[in-house]
Order: sequence, then structure tokens, then C-alpha cells
Amino acid sequence: MSNRQDRLPTLDCHAHVAPDVTHSQLATLGHSHVFAVTRSLSEARLVMNRDDRGLTWGIGVHPAVATARAEYNPEVFRQLLPRFALVGEVGLDRRGARDEQEQILSDVLDACDGKPVMISIHSTGRTREVLDLVKQRAHPGVILHWFLGTSSELTEAMRLGTYFSVNSAMSDALLTAMPRDRVLPETDFPARQVRARTPGETTALEKRLATLWRASNQETRHQLWTNLKRLAVVTGAIDVVSESLADTLLTV
Repeated sequence: MSNRQDRLPTLDCHAHVAPDVTHSQLATLGHSHVFAVTRSLSEARLVMNRDDRGLTWGIGVHPAVATARAEYNPEVFRQLLPRFALVGEVGLDRRGARDEQEQILSDVLDACDGKPVMISIHSTGRTREVLDLVKQRAHPGVILHWFLGTSSELTEAMRLGTYFSVNSAMSDALLTAMPRDRVLPETDFPARQVRARTPGETTALEKRLATLWRASNQETRHQLWTNLKRLAVVTGAIDVVSESLADTLLTV
């Protein structure tokens, strides 16, 4: 495992990257792979033709961004969806009209039904409502981003088969309670609480997980990539992601 592990980049399954980021700026991220979520369909349009090594772009409608909700169009989302292997950031947030947010998330999940995508879902302040919608519209690619639900909500999410993208701002108790074969790393860059200086900076998180899991750093990174590979295979997204990411997954 050691030689194979040494070739694996750091992994960041939820970060915010400017749609107009330059290749020289991306070069500063080093040996990493980042899931770059967008906040609106306008942003998704800007990135849909980009082919950046080390990035997987997402199509998103951030629930806390009023302008993103206002411009959301179900037909446009469905037209753009085939260009993406990642849907995100979508979900529900305590800020903003609940009914409007639930309608958008319901439509997004309906559009994703049977599609080869991974879905990064925000649930701040409305975890129960998110779980109810996920239960009604089951999809194997659901990743609950920065999940802060109660113990019973975590149990329900696990029963639904969701994955969890976790970061350094989360408690040891919550990280330990999550099944390690369902955990993915994230920075939610530029979130200040996580203290990641750049997207893809998850090495400190890996070391913390290694301690909690009583595993080596190498075993931990391999576990995280194994989790992503399983998710990509079960959703069919492995056939849609970039060739470079698919090649990396196939080495795991």
C-alpha cells in the first residue's frame, strides 16, 4: 500500500473556487484533487466547459444565496446537468424561505434520479428536512457536507446510506461516530473555521482522522480515496469524471 499511497493526492470533496481561476493559480494547489462546487446556475455556466486537471467542477444552487435561488430554472438545470459529474452546492439552510428552498432541492433531486452524479448537500439548520427529502428521493450519490445533525439524525443518515464530507472544524465525537467507510474529506474553502489556507489542504484533517481511527496516515488517505471510488462506481460517476480523476480512482 505504501507505494500506491505515495502517488495519491490529497482529496477535498467540497471547496469554493472562483469560476475564473487561472491555471497558474491552480498550480499553487500542488498534488491535490478538489471538488469545486458552484453557488448558482450562472457560475455553473461559467465552468461547464473548463477542463482543469485536479478539479471536478459542480453545478449548484446554494440555498443561502438569495440570487441563486431567484435565478434557478428547472429546465436550465436539466439542460446543464449532463455536463457535470458533481452536483453541489445544493440543499437547505436556516436562512431564507423554507418552502422555496425545499422546492428547489426537491426538483434537483428529481432531476438527478438515475443520473451518474455525486451530490454535495448543505443542511445547516434544516437537517431533518434534508433527510426527509433524501429519504423520499433516494440517490446513491448523496454526500452530506459539514453534517452537524443530532445523534438520531446521524443514525437516520447512515441508514439512508449517505456519505459525509468532514472538515477540521468538526468535533472528535462526531467524526468518530461516522462510519469510516462513508467519510470524505473537505475544506469548505474559504470557510474560516476550517483554517485551510487553500483548497485541497486536508493533510491535517487526515492526521486527525488517523488518530481517531487508530490508523496510519497512509492508511487513512487510502481509506478516503477508497470511499470516493466506491461512491463513484455505485453512482456511475466514474464514467463521467475527468480522465485524470478516473485514472487515480482506478489505482486505488
